[in-house]
Amino acid sequence: SFFGECRLGAQLNICKDKHPGNHHIQEQGQKLLKNLNVFFQEIELFPSLLHGDLWSGNWDGGDGGVPVIFDPAAYYGHSEAELGIMHMFGSPGRDFEKAYHDIIPKAQGFEKRQQLYQLYHYLNHYNMFGGSYGETSLRIID
Repeated sequence: SFFGECRLGAQLNICKDKHPGNHHIQEQGQKLLKNLNVFFQEIELFPSLLHGDLWSGNWDGGDGGVPVIFDPAAYYGHSEAELGIMHMFGSPGRDFEKAYHDIIPKAQGFEKRQQLYQLYHYLNHYNMFGGSYGETSLRIID
């Protein structure tokens, strides 16, 4: 799948080059990739155009309260993926959550998939900044 190969797999490959001593992330990450389909059983996926990096630093209330988003890393993916980074760095709040899930109800396994979608961003941050992002990535993988 795109998410497995081009998102998680790509970050794990970068991790192997940038953090060669961290074998545990590689080993556990490869096991996770082989079993990724378990998290998507019995749900329908509808590709959606995603912002791709929609954290609190990339949205604003704008003039007159009109929402504005900026600095996209757009791609087509599972609609739930957008929520991963939103919850890592400043949630948009309960009103947003309710409105979102009124339109797109939570599918079975939503919470587990949120961890997967956050894992991509934690691995990405680990590859860029190092530090505790690696520990958090490993906790999610395990």
